[in-house]
Amino acid sequence: MFLAVGWFAVDCVIAAQAIGQLARLAGFPQGNALNGFALAVVVIVSILVAVYGHQTIAVFEKYGAFVFVAFCAVLGLTLLPKINWSLQPSLQGADHLAAWVLGTSVIFALVASWFSFASDYSRYLPRQLSDRGVAGWIAAGTAASMFLFGALGVLVASIDPNRGGDLIALISASAPLAVVVPFLLFIAVGEIWANYLDVYTAGLSALALNLRVRRWAAALAVGVLGGILAFFAMFVSNFKDQYTNFLLITYLWVPSWAAVMLVDMFVFRRRAGPPVLLRGRAVLAWLVGLAAAVPFVDSTLWQSPLAVNLLHNTDISGYVGAVTGAAVYLVVGRR
Repeated sequence: MFLAVGWFAVDCVIAAQAIGQLARLAGFPQGNALNGFALAVVVIVSILVAVYGHQTIAVFEKYGAFVFVAFCAVLGLTLLPKINWSLQPSLQGADHLAAWVLGTSVIFALVASWFSFASDYSRYLPRQLSDRGVAGWIAAGTAASMFLFGALGVLVASIDPNRGGDLIALISASAPLAVVVPFLLFIAVGEIWANYLDVYTAGLSALALNLRVRRWAAALAVGVLGGILAFFAMFVSNFKDQYTNFLLITYLWVPSWAAVMLVDMFVFRRRAGPPVLLRGRAVLAWLVGLAAAVPFVDSTLWQSPLAVNLLHNTDISGYVGAVTGAAVYLVVGRR
């Protein structure tokens, strides 16, 4: 539920920013009124799409990935001459390594935050598919897309490092108008359609908690909560910082949870049997892993003295949580 609401807010902000850039290119006056209107439209349309647009979303998700790859390829080619290949790092030594570790942590958190979404959609796969095939192709696709699109984002940010935190504005100012307009339109539509995944997962999470919620009710609840968070990120705080915080919070608790789940499935082989509402030893191992990870957190929400003074602002909380949670569950989880 946390991930569904969080990603709904993130998607709404990105879509609203894309619409705001389109409005700027069209000559509309900029300001909070325009941004607020764009955000309101995105939230309302996202809720309506989540309620009524299942078949449309299925088609869009099926073919939209190819369109997005094509847009990114064209964008990369048009911006290639402007990329600053000689840009030097602003950090050196241990600080440089710490920044690299933090970057990998954020990337891992981005992938990890979709773990539960993947399990929600695994029910649509044919039964005859092998576990290794499903896991292998998903891992390969995730790794390839994260590397290629992540590299593109880093290279585009090198055009103007001072504006690298707002890639949508940077792309709008650097790429030809014929590329920017359809790209921004696709981003806005794609983020709205992606919100359906958030609402769908929220509904399944409610069912897992024995809360029978209709799709419209789940869409409305996620829309209201996500809209409030999106408003806060756009107008009260800094979206880039809050987005990073969202990923780092995910990076704090998900790894230990995932480690416990993996130990349960592949070491203890508990794949079948009657459903259990709460497995106390697993929860205990997860909480111990979570507690062990807290002293290694480094985010704008809280910076631990250990991470700041000893680890050069490196956040390794996820790694610590995963190892600790798995180790504890290996000890206490045996029947």
